[in-house]
Amino acid sequence: MPGPNPLMLTTHNSFDHIVALLHNSNNYYLVLVDNYGNYAYINSYFAEKYADFYQDNRTRFAGAALHPDDHQVSYETAQKCIQNPNQCFEVTLRKLDGQGGYIITHWDFKANVTDNGIEGVIGIGYDITDFTSRQEHIRFLTSTLRDVAFKQSHVIRRPLANIVGLIDILEQSELNESAQAIVQMLKKSCKDLDTEFNGFLIKDSHEMLDDYEQAG
Repeated sequence: MPGPNPLMLTTHNSFDHIVALLHNSNNYYLVLVDNYGNYAYINSYFAEKYADFYQDNRTRFAGAALHPDDHQVSYETAQKCIQNPNQCFEVTLRKLDGQGGYIITHWDFKANVTDNGIEGVIGIGYDITDFTSRQEHIRFLTSTLRDVAFKQSHVIRRPLANIVGLIDILEQSELNESAQAIVQMLKKSCKDLDTEFNGFLIKDSHEMLDDYEQAG
């Protein structure tokens, strides 16, 4: 079964070279939104990714695959392009995936200036869902590391330090031989526990986070 055909209308010369570069891209979206908010062109990658919304060659509403909460920022970005035709404007938009979820995309938009004036807006975009998920993962790890570091410092180290302090006081007290032997055993046990604890002591959370980012 052939894949979905990209929506194609006659493109202007100023847009042709971009189409030639990105029409068959496997990583970048290329779209042309007309002055009525409909797609006048979408490249093959966009057409395949959002086939549930744009399956034929009819011009379709650009917001059909757009998350409802992002319609306003999308419209505002298009207006900025029209008001400032020599500038490029970036925006992050969520696209519906046709399965109840959405894909996070990042775009650069610029007015499509032709001999007849401004005829829509050109957009080049790409998926950043994986990147965003990784950032959320890093934030989760940072929070977890801070919690572990707090527990190390306050839940374990502090009571151990208190016990060592009490042992020091007992050592200086007048105790019989049996009690002194118990104190020495306690002192040794605390020292062994501290040594073992230092063996799995977690590094500073910021240092661990740097290690994680470099490994990624």
